[in-house]
Amino acid sequence: MGFVVPSVRLHDSATLGTNQYVIKIKGEEIARGEILVDYYLALEPSAPSGEIDGIETIEPAYGIPSRWILPESREMAEIYGYTVIDPLSVMLTHLSETIKKHVYELLDREETIRLVENLKKAAPQLVEETIPNPISYGMLEKILRNLLKEGVPIKNLGTIVETAADAMNNTRDTDLITEAVRGSLTRTITRRFCEHGQLRVVTLDAEVEKQIVGSLTKNEQGVYLAMGADMMQLIVSQLGESVKKFAELSQTPIILTSPVIRVYLSRMLSQFYPNLYVLSFNEITTDIQIQALGNITMQHKKETVEKT
Repeated sequence: MGFVVPSVRLHDSATLGTNQYVIKIKGEEIARGEILVDYYLALEPSAPSGEIDGIETIEPAYGIPSRWILPESREMAEIYGYTVIDPLSVMLTHLSETIKKHVYELLDREETIRLVENLKKAAPQLVEETIPNPISYGMLEKILRNLLKEGVPIKNLGTIVETAADAMNNTRDTDLITEAVRGSLTRTITRRFCEHGQLRVVTLDAEVEKQIVGSLTKNEQGVYLAMGADMMQLIVSQLGESVKKFAELSQTPIILTSPVIRVYLSRMLSQFYPNLYVLSFNEITTDIQIQALGNITMQHKKETVEKT
């Protein structure tokens, strides 16, 4: 993601069950799981050709319905279309995905300064002209954390710093600066979220986007989304139906929207779908094929009213 993650330390705990493990950051629990060391985990496909006996569970990293099966059942499970994983890989994948999700919490001021020092070796003039004025270390840390929190790698620090400095000629709002930076990282974002030249997404109907734009409100703290409960429920409920399709494909759910509402919509939906990513059209390169797995519309609301 662009910086060195601190080493992972292992500890025994008498408070945990025999097969349980807990993942902590800075001493606080952020995830837990359970593995059966003498079994294999079989991830259920959307349409298995047969059913395999096992202990039903949920795969911890992606939330996929699964079963713990005996080693002698592995071959038959694979024939039926199940993806079979050994218990150590289950835990390591969960750890890896948890770190990706919470990596922004690991970026502190000390690490930010270290990143700047490394950049100074490659681009001394850029650093001299931008850090700590006009970009303070505190401001840069906030921008980098914003990017990491939404899954955007910060490897191209030179571009991030240069774009942020230019954006600060027009605004001091960290959110708006971050959005400008995201617009300069189209290749990075495309590579991060696309698979085999294809991007599967959920789209928003033009009328829905219009309603969201109309809900944007500005106060002394900045711009926020003041959306009515009915409209919020409309979006969340339809999105829930689409998220299931992504789960069947073992892919991360993504919404593609306009740049104007991206950051505000992302914050609202993170309350309901923390593993969801919201991208804007100007963050994706033009050579990518976009496949819509769902479309959120106002028509859904009309149909609900008519049925009622």
